[in-house]
Amino acid sequence: MATLNRRAFLRVAALGAAASAAAGTLAATAARSTASPGAARAVPVQDVTWGPEWDDVIASARAEGKLSLLTVVGGGYGSLVESFERAFPGITVERLAESSANTWLGQVREGRRAGNYAFDLAFVQANRAIADGAPEGMWAPIRPLLARSDVLDDRVWRDGLDARFLDAAHNLCFAWEYQVVHAYAINTDLVPEGEIRTVQDLLDPRWKGRIRYLDPRVGSGLLSAASVARAWGTDVVRQLLIDQQPIFTSSGPDTVTEALVRGQHPIALGVRPKALNPLREQGLGYNVQYLDLPDADFAGSTSMLYFDRAPHPAAAKLFANWILTREAQTALASSLWTNSARTDVDAFEPDGTATPGLTYYEPDREANYEHTAATQRFIRDLLGPAS
Repeated sequence: MATLNRRAFLRVAALGAAASAAAGTLAATAARSTASPGAARAVPVQDVTWGPEWDDVIASARAEGKLSLLTVVGGGYGSLVESFERAFPGITVERLAESSANTWLGQVREGRRAGNYAFDLAFVQANRAIADGAPEGMWAPIRPLLARSDVLDDRVWRDGLDARFLDAAHNLCFAWEYQVVHAYAINTDLVPEGEIRTVQDLLDPRWKGRIRYLDPRVGSGLLSAASVARAWGTDVVRQLLIDQQPIFTSSGPDTVTEALVRGQHPIALGVRPKALNPLREQGLGYNVQYLDLPDADFAGSTSMLYFDRAPHPAAAKLFANWILTREAQTALASSLWTNSARTDVDAFEPDGTATPGLTYYEPDREANYEHTAATQRFIRDLLGPAS
């Protein structure tokens, strides 16, 4: 397994060689991944069974000898790649990890302009990949790569296999992750459990001037507002943001979370597990409960895409099917401390689980891009531009 830094990548790409890297997703930290009970339950992915019908694919992948991955930053992909190399000796995975979409898009574009097609598969957030990469012809359809029966089974994917494709054509961008962001949380010392069941309950006069908000013009505040607008229309967004006189902050989830834990406010938007869990490790924060509000929550996902003119198509096919098996998804979700879109994989981030049968807004879905943009314009008209 080879890991390349950015300078090395650019040097290798200039020579036309493949480069790539391992990464992760929204929630991973090395300490939590190591200590988590979820990681201990993970099934060793090298034990995935491959039938004789895959012999030719495996042989072709070994003949290519390489696989090139581009991923977001994080440790979980690194351990999965090591398992893949153990399961299929003779295939070396080169990996490039990037945290910024601007950076990886720029590197891919630079290589393509020079005639260098370095990568096979990408594991990145969907929105920039679709909005920027697809019009440029960066991606080839990934759906034809998926061939294992246990991967194609509609029953094992939330809302079915087809629903996991986030692009409008339903063939380029496969969302393996389904991580719900529960937008609002309460301090149970101040708000009785079960008191707030929908966004409409947040409009109660009792909560006027008592809800702490991250900036709703950007980030999770915006995406929650887009979810509300989808469910109730923009008038309810206006009531939440104007009539209820919330307390806005731009200081980030840590400040919002600590204020809620300490009872400075009964309700907050923007509390995240990454900020809450360290407080819980200190014995604090057990009075905080996330609200499951499909009319305000949204689901994020990391997606898998297949590069146009991939240099190692057989290895890409093998890896794309392997990583979507139950065993590999269990190992990946547990090491990243996130939740797979496979229905037969345990949830490893309990604060990001989806209630079966409920529909959550998916801002990474191409069909929703304009709705989110329209909601942002509406909020900026209400509140002015973000500072």
